[in-house]
Amino acid sequence: MTSTTTLPRTAHRRGTRGFAAFVTLLAGFAVLGVGAVVLPNTTLSPLALSWLVPLTVAFGILHLVAAYGQIRGRTWSAALTGYLAAVGLGVTAYGALLVLTGLDPFKLTSSLPGEKASAEGVGLLLWMSGLWLIAARFAWKGVDGKRSFALRSTPTSTRTVSGFAAA
Repeated sequence: MTSTTTLPRTAHRRGTRGFAAFVTLLAGFAVLGVGAVVLPNTTLSPLALSWLVPLTVAFGILHLVAAYGQIRGRTWSAALTGYLAAVGLGVTAYGALLVLTGLDPFKLTSSLPGEKASAEGVGLLLWMSGLWLIAARFAWKGVDGKRSFALRSTPTSTRTVSGFAAA
C-alpha cells in the first residue's frame, strides 16, 4: 500500500462491527427461542400460532443474516440491522401497550402466576428493546478510532522546558 491510498471506512471502526454482530446475535437467538420453543407451548389458537411461529422464526433468522453481514463488513448489514431494530421496537412497543391497557399477553399465555408472568414479560420487552437500540447504534455509526487531544492547548514544538523556551 502506498501512502496515498486510503483505508476503507470500516477499517477505522475499532471492533464496533463485531460488537454490533454480537448484540444482533443475542437478539436473534432470543427471538428464535421465542418462536421455536415458547410460542408452540402457549395456549394461543392454532390460527394465531400458524402465523406467529413462522414469522418469529424468520425474524430470528434475519438477525443471523444481519450478524453475518456485519462480521463480513457488508454495506447492507447496517440497513438490515436498522430495519430489524425498527420492527423489533415496534413489537415491543405494542407489547408494552397491551400490558398497560390490561390485555397482558404474558398473563394470559403463561403457566406462572399472573404478576410474575407480567413482570418477566415486561423485563423481556425492556431487554430486547435495549439490545435492538444498541445493535442499531453500533451497526450504523461506529467509533472512528481518532483520539481527541483537546486538553493540549499549545503545539508540541512551542512548549517550554523548565521555564526556558526551546531553542
